[in-house]
Amino acid sequence: MSIRHVSNADNEGWLLVKFSGNSHPEALPQYLRVEYIKTEGGRDYFKVIEGVHVGKEGSVKQQEGGGSYLIEGDPKQPAAKVHFVIGSKKLWYQNDGGWIGPIDTMTDPDNKVPVGTYNIEIPDAPHKVPDEYKDKSRFAGTWFRIGHTGDRYLHPGSVSAGCATVTDIPKWTDLYNYLINRRKDDKSVGEIYVFATDSDRPQ
Repeated sequence: MSIRHVSNADNEGWLLVKFSGNSHPEALPQYLRVEYIKTEGGRDYFKVIEGVHVGKEGSVKQQEGGGSYLIEGDPKQPAAKVHFVIGSKKLWYQNDGGWIGPIDTMTDPDNKVPVGTYNIEIPDAPHKVPDEYKDKSRFAGTWFRIGHTGDRYLHPGSVSAGCATVTDIPKWTDLYNYLINRRKDDKSVGEIYVFATDSDRPQ
């Protein structure tokens, strides 16, 4: 099996493709792993092997000059580990054995992310965000679902409706780059551990 991965085609972390039997284009996230099938008629054909579109076959037009938007090689890194403390509104992530943070992060006090451990899902689709967010991080429209159901996400912003919302939006680019090519399994980039207070968080 020839593994390739999705390039950052739009400079915001997404590549538009067409799935078989569907004329409406769909966006695939950067570093999503696919099985390359063939190149024919100026298009690369592939099968998605992870994420919300797993199992679907599709194609993407080649770049001008014949280059591919599907890059050879398997980019996956070890599973991500993220800590979020509700009380102090801080977030950390583990990289190369050490913790990076804290990063200012909040949740809705009336609809908090419940304390516990959750999978962080591979991004599903681009989310609409204000231009001012993208001015601070071009990846602001890429969100990571907390768990695999519902509408709680790890995302950047200034308002939270029950998500883990990174309010220090310029820091989102570093967090995005940390998360996007990590994998726990074919649905998740890793795990987020949600604590009530700093004293609950292991150091």
